[in-house]
Amino acid sequence: MNRGPLVLSIEEAEFLLDQLPPPSDSDELAKKLRIKLLEFLQQVRKGAEGSRK
Repeated sequence: MNRGPLVLSIEEAEFLLDQLPPPSDSDELAKKLRIKLLEFLQQVRKGAEGSRK
């Protein structure tokens, strides 16, 4: 399998995350990863160029 970097804007990453259904209650790892990704995107947005502080 070929692998390469995936470059997304903050908006594109948030859109893709919104399109995925939430993980089932039994999948704790998926829930933790989703929460971490949401927190990461919020932090990135805070420091994004052109954002209000």
